[in-house]
Amino acid sequence: MPVQLEVEERRRTAILDAAGRLIAERGYHAVRIADIARLVGTSTGAVHYYFPGKNDVLTAALSHTVDRAFERQSAELTRIDDAHQRLLKLIDMQLPTVGRVRDEWSVWMQFWAEATIHPELRPVHNRFYARWQETVARIVLRGQRQGVFRADADVDGVTRRLTALTDGVAIQVLTGAPGMTVTVMRELLVDVVRQELIAPPTR
Repeated sequence: MPVQLEVEERRRTAILDAAGRLIAERGYHAVRIADIARLVGTSTGAVHYYFPGKNDVLTAALSHTVDRAFERQSAELTRIDDAHQRLLKLIDMQLPTVGRVRDEWSVWMQFWAEATIHPELRPVHNRFYARWQETVARIVLRGQRQGVFRADADVDGVTRRLTALTDGVAIQVLTGAPGMTVTVMRELLVDVVRQELIAPPTR
């Protein structure tokens, strides 16, 4: 990549990282271009050079944040051969603990809200959601090939239930629902894996 293009790509990425961080902290509609520029250490004009309007940068930041999360998860999961352990690792990586993952969940929840109101965002949202479900489905199929998951498990059904439960309990954790903690969330998800994918021991 030519040096100038590389520099511009780094600047664009820095802007998106800053916008994503601010969205997570303050909410989609509370972020201003001036806030993003200040965090990056540049001017509002520089932000507008890459993104003409506020909605352009904020929408791009939503996609950028989700893309980064998928890339990190993929890199971690490919290091684990056993499908059962890989699925447990994926569950652990979805837990909204304090820090990066919690920020990503905050951004993702706001993406849901924006896609509810703005139909033009739904194709992007649905692409990300399909990617999330495909990740789970591939691990389940891998486990069936390896013999660590039940061969008769309904891959599509398990995938839909596990992803839906992950999203639902994460929302409860992030909104402070009584009795719902990260620990409880993990126990619920691991229990689904055990009940639906692990064959009972033979006598």
